[in-house]
Amino acid sequence: MRSADLATLRVSAERQRIAGALHDEVSQLLFAMAARARRAYELHAEDPAELRATVRLLGEQLQEAQDRLRAVIRGCGPTAAEDAVPATTQRNLDDFTDRTGITTHLLLSGRPEHLAPAVERVALSCLRQALFNIERHAGAHVVIVTLDYRPDRLRLVVQDDGRGLPAGFEPRVVPADGHHWGFTSMAEQVEQLGGAVELRQVEQGGTQLRVQLPRATEAR
Repeated sequence: MRSADLATLRVSAERQRIAGALHDEVSQLLFAMAARARRAYELHAEDPAELRATVRLLGEQLQEAQDRLRAVIRGCGPTAAEDAVPATTQRNLDDFTDRTGITTHLLLSGRPEHLAPAVERVALSCLRQALFNIERHAGAHVVIVTLDYRPDRLRLVVQDDGRGLPAGFEPRVVPADGHHWGFTSMAEQVEQLGGAVELRQVEQGGTQLRVQLPRATEAR
């Protein structure tokens, strides 16, 4: 990916992070404060006029602040397809690198488009589970993530240069001996959407996860 494209993705990822933080942490608080101010005005109708006027003004100001905040969130939120899954993927990779020191690269193929919400959600869930496994077990130095937008499906590939799969390891769709829960959950989510998932050893060393999801789907 060109440096300019990477910079654009990182800007989009940061915009998305800010929008989410504002919505989750600030907007709800302001809404609660506005509701409380309106309730206080109703309960203290017999209080001095100055108190009533102050509380009424507080409610109006908080409502205005909430309206402005909603406008900021709309402005910061993802508006183009490339601001959605690719930007969120890049943000996850940046967080992963900051946390682990492992170098990451994102490769985009095809034209990013908005897909069914379930498809986007499962793709990102698989990505995060793969990064979690790499952090815990792989001993990797580099991780390459590919998002391949094809006419009929989205293909996600996560490959690392770590120590690879343990001898005799077989990914199981049913967990055994307290293991494989991550892969089991991943496989279930993908298969419910009519997709497929594969985890394999790379000949040059490391592990590769391949996830294929139909672009438009209905849960089974």
